[in-house]
Amino acid sequence: MLPLPLIVSAVGALVKGPLSTILDRYVGDLELRRKLKAELEQELVSGLSKEAEQAASVIIAETKSEDWLTRNWRPILMLVLTALLLVVGALIPFVELLAGHPIAYQPRWQALPPEFWNFLSIGMGGYIGGRSLEKIAREVIGAKPTPLPKRR
Repeated sequence: MLPLPLIVSAVGALVKGPLSTILDRYVGDLELRRKLKAELEQELVSGLSKEAEQAASVIIAETKSEDWLTRNWRPILMLVLTALLLVVGALIPFVELLAGHPIAYQPRWQALPPEFWNFLSIGMGGYIGGRSLEKIAREVIGAKPTPLPKRR
């Protein structure tokens, strides 16, 4: 989920960039052009906000699910990825230092594909951002945190 300032800046760049060029080329009336740019910006922000709200509703539905795995798959995935990073980036070099020679273990940092890093950064950003938005929403609406279900 993207924060609102980031959405607004991306929309502003889009409206001031390619969309502005197209409007400048095909709309001669300056006042009409300004009005169209403002409407485009408003519609783009509205659309991106709705998309963010839908993504948030999916996450909220997952967190309210009665199924343990449905509620916790995102944190589990992030913990597994973080563990992989710790193994590859800290544990393996430490073992090699103690052993005095390279060990035959792959992958290394360099071998991890760019998609892995993209997935990790998007996942961490979404998870951290989602948790932050959840806490902010509770403060704004004055809701109390949902108690965790009792363990059996």
